[in-house]
Amino acid sequence: MSSSPVETVMPNCPVERPDFQRERTMSSSPLETVNPDCPVMPNCPVKRPNFPECIGVFWDVVDFPFPEGLSPHMIYHTTRLFLHSLGCCGDMLIIAYVDMEQFDDKLVGVYEDAGIDIVPRLADKHTRYRSTSLDIAMWEVDMCDYDFHAKTLMVLSKEIEKESLFSTFLESMATPCHHVFVTIDHDPPPNSWLEQIRFDLLLDHIDQSETSLSSSDCKRKREEESIYNYSHETMPSCPIIPDSTAESTSEKCSTHVFWDGVDFPLPYNDAYMVLQTSLQAHGLPGELSLAAYVHHADFCGVTETDRITIIPCQGDEEARFHAILVDIVLWAMENPATYFEPKTLMVISKNIKQGTDFLNALEALDSRHYNVILGMPDPEDLSSPMTIKSLDMDCAQLYLARRSRRPERVVSGFSNGLASLDCEGFCDSIAKAETMIFWDVHGCPADFSIVKQVLHNKGYDGSVIIRPYVPYQHEDASLDKKKFGRFKSIIRVRSQGDAKYAKVTRMLLDIVFWAMNNDGMPQNLMLISKPCEDTTKCDAVIQALERRGINIIFRPSDQVASVDQSTISRFESLCKSPPVGAEKLINQSRILTDLSRELAWNDVVVFWLADNCPTNSGKIWYNIKSALEKKGYRSIISTFTVYIDKRKYSDEMRDVFNKAGVHDKIISEEDRLGKVTTMLLDMICWRRGLWRPPNFLVISEPFTDPICDMVVEGLKLRGCNVLFELPDYMLTFGRSRWSAKSLLHASCTAPS
Repeated sequence: MSSSPVETVMPNCPVERPDFQRERTMSSSPLETVNPDCPVMPNCPVKRPNFPECIGVFWDVVDFPFPEGLSPHMIYHTTRLFLHSLGCCGDMLIIAYVDMEQFDDKLVGVYEDAGIDIVPRLADKHTRYRSTSLDIAMWEVDMCDYDFHAKTLMVLSKEIEKESLFSTFLESMATPCHHVFVTIDHDPPPNSWLEQIRFDLLLDHIDQSETSLSSSDCKRKREEESIYNYSHETMPSCPIIPDSTAESTSEKCSTHVFWDGVDFPLPYNDAYMVLQTSLQAHGLPGELSLAAYVHHADFCGVTETDRITIIPCQGDEEARFHAILVDIVLWAMENPATYFEPKTLMVISKNIKQGTDFLNALEALDSRHYNVILGMPDPEDLSSPMTIKSLDMDCAQLYLARRSRRPERVVSGFSNGLASLDCEGFCDSIAKAETMIFWDVHGCPADFSIVKQVLHNKGYDGSVIIRPYVPYQHEDASLDKKKFGRFKSIIRVRSQGDAKYAKVTRMLLDIVFWAMNNDGMPQNLMLISKPCEDTTKCDAVIQALERRGINIIFRPSDQVASVDQSTISRFESLCKSPPVGAEKLINQSRILTDLSRELAWNDVVVFWLADNCPTNSGKIWYNIKSALEKKGYRSIISTFTVYIDKRKYSDEMRDVFNKAGVHDKIISEEDRLGKVTTMLLDMICWRRGLWRPPNFLVISEPFTDPICDMVVEGLKLRGCNVLFELPDYMLTFGRSRWSAKSLLHASCTAPS
């Protein structure tokens, strides 16, 4: 598969030329074919063709300077006469790429009055190719909107090299365009639709035509609103981030420290200063909050001393680890981190071991823009500055150093994200919302035909998802999916210590991450389990969810040991009905724009700029469609396009993608922004092919690209809605998945 973006310009287009293609021969001297009765000139006696025609001239003035001493009006009209000599008549637009140091504002205005749009010529060759290609593609789409049946393209540039991406792109423009004239210093390849022109002949034509035109005839009346609204002037000087202040947001934040005071006894008098010194030595925020977990027996009744919050823990080691971990994820839920505003989290504990829920949860937070670092005190001298490491204990480089590579300014669309359209009318939507049931199979046996009956009696009409939790080796014939309907996979919990804490820890972590993944969407929760002890922090989790706005239908109760016919009345009396009364708005972290509301029922086209080949592309596409539906988008185009670097792709992955119905675009690794360029060309083509302006969803890690900002702004001017969202957010939304890492970064193997 070619790495060129050409294939994306006109998908599904026929290979033959348009019906109005006519035979033409190019004279060695275009002056011989000049027709003084050009149909575009005043009082033209020649009949216009049955179809209106437009001409787009893209002129690199640095490569091919304007003739000296010639007025802008004369340049415009002699260029049009030159094209007419080649058989092309119609409305013409000239885009001139110039060195802006030679064009002041007054001079730019003079050229624009003459019909020549002045655009700054970009620095490097690769960027110029990208910009010019996108300009041409956008112009071609605009001309379709104005019902020009024939289009002629002329490109004056020295960068149209043989077999280059630029020349291949121009070849692709021969299908939608009547003529494509280019200044190439080599013969066009066989069967090429490119038509070679010589700039010196254009200059000769201009010189001989100059005396035949007066400036009064040359001035074109510009429309009040140009048909070519896409201009480099719309490009912001730099992309936008939510907080426009120059100061880094990470410098404003404090570091939140969770210290296991049993593993590492707390030097009360020096702890705060030791931490502050250690953090500052590594360039981390010196302001901090410190929670220290100690044995309840060692607790002396003081809950706070020298800016340290003391938390006494009851029970054994498992109980303490459970308390610390649940507190960490609760803190994360109530202190959300974003790409633009990360949070710094520090953990001091001996329990951070491979394969534990403790480490898995920290790694999940790591992927959610929390700067997770580990403090390692010196056991011999706890009052000395401690060693700070990243989550990867074998990695010498600090996690913060990896975070520092984040671009300060990225494509502006990431500041909004994919907001929920159904963010109002909480009371009306909660009864129809999905109900998630977390079920401790052994703790509280349940007949789910009764559970569904009670939910219906209470007025809940949404779908029900059940997550059963059993010990790792447990087999239970009663867990029959036919009996439960929509039924999530059984969660088998491997007991690493006290089985009570292993199971409860996993359930509570799943619940908190599920709550974090339900942004801007009404949710119902049932926790069917035996009552939990205070040391499990179950009540603290439920209270935090209620503060977040989640509707808790049922929570563990001493009055219900099992859900069956004998307890149905008591169970129903303990289940909460949907809230009534004043309407409650749903809080969401994404910004819902007016354009998203306006295009809520229009088509949604999804593009994914993949950093790595996914393990299960079909599951990823299913998750993305599910997230869009939950967000309120209904008209989702079935085409899902993934853009992948050639060096990260294999024949094995191609088979996986094809079986999953995912369209792949393989980009040469030599083209560092080829994925973005190809995607933008695809967007422009989709805009041409859809009857109504679509919603474009770009799934990607944030990136810096001013040209992308410019094109997105041009698409918005044409009514399109371009949304940007992070992969992890789209793949975990509405689920209890801790992280999408296993889907995004696992080995490339075909699913069974």
